[in-house]
Amino acid sequence: MANRQRAEARRKAQAKAARRGQSVDGGEGGSAGITINIWVIIVVVLALVTGGVIWAATSGDDKADSSDDTGVELVGLPDSQPVTVTGDALPTFDPDRTSNIAPVGELPDLGVGLPAPLLSGLDFQGDPITVDPAANGPYMLVFLAHWCPHCNAEVPRLLDWKGQGAVPSELTVLGIATAVSSSSVNYPPAEWFSNKGWSWPVMVDQSQGDGEAGVAASAYGSSGWPYFVIIGADGLVKARVSGEVAVADLQVIVNDALAG
Repeated sequence: MANRQRAEARRKAQAKAARRGQSVDGGEGGSAGITINIWVIIVVVLALVTGGVIWAATSGDDKADSSDDTGVELVGLPDSQPVTVTGDALPTFDPDRTSNIAPVGELPDLGVGLPAPLLSGLDFQGDPITVDPAANGPYMLVFLAHWCPHCNAEVPRLLDWKGQGAVPSELTVLGIATAVSSSSVNYPPAEWFSNKGWSWPVMVDQSQGDGEAGVAASAYGSSGWPYFVIIGADGLVKARVSGEVAVADLQVIVNDALAG
């Protein structure tokens, strides 16, 4: 009797142990089922994390590529814009003549004292720009060609002049991008002005041929680059000069022109 009781107890214990070894759904060992579920969870979490990192990196790259350091899009800006000239063109500038009233024995510039033609045009972004001394006071027009080595040397001098605070407050300085040449260095002009750090407004001259003086430059009698024309508040040409000009010399020319 005791042997039968002990045998029945062993059988019940073995059956109970067997039941504990089964999984919830009746499969093999429960520990194996739990291990498989843990790996599934790990794989799903890694996929979500990796996907989030890739999305974040891609989003950051797209944002960085959408703009440049200046915040101004330079690609595709025009190198020629229509220009309207009102008034008679000035005679061609002769560098052998002085820019202001000539001393005894020297020939004066034939353009000094004449009414300056008015200009209506556009900048690189298509915004309107005018040259109208009656409305805006005296001007200094600076005609620049992107491929001209003298222009490349002169622009830093002009920026130094501005940085010194020496530009008269009543003087409007306006760059004019002219003589554009797609086959020459520093093309396109919009990028050249930006790279040089030009900080005044720029009117884009209307092209008349590769490397040729544009409509505005021709109306002002240009003969070389850089080319300066100073116009008084009365609308008359006060001075014209061509070529590189030192800051000290430019200051004298401007002061004399505005005083005349």
